[in-house]
Amino acid sequence: MLTADEATRLLQHATDARTRGDLLLHLQVEVSRLTGEASSWGSAQNALASNESIGYFLSQVEGIGWRLEHTGYTFVEAGATTSARMLSTGTGVVNHGAVAGYFTFRRV
Repeated sequence: MLTADEATRLLQHATDARTRGDLLLHLQVEVSRLTGEASSWGSAQNALASNESIGYFLSQVEGIGWRLEHTGYTFVEAGATTSARMLSTGTGVVNHGAVAGYFTFRRV
């Protein structure tokens, strides 16, 4: 998730790119995370944690002098946990990973 330190680092990167005269700025930010664990019954329990501050962060980047031109998202899998089900055949699977947002800005 986007921490205060990471937001500060990315905002400084946006400021530096603007000062250099770059025409485009491309940022990658984790916007949500899929977590979960196997239950004692062998089923899967997933939880989705979202970052509600992404809009505020993007507004801060625009305040530096960039205009958001394009966004894209992808799920980056970090692994999975499996467990055998107790009362039926098969296994329960819990995926882990993050949704990365790709944001391309154009200099205003």
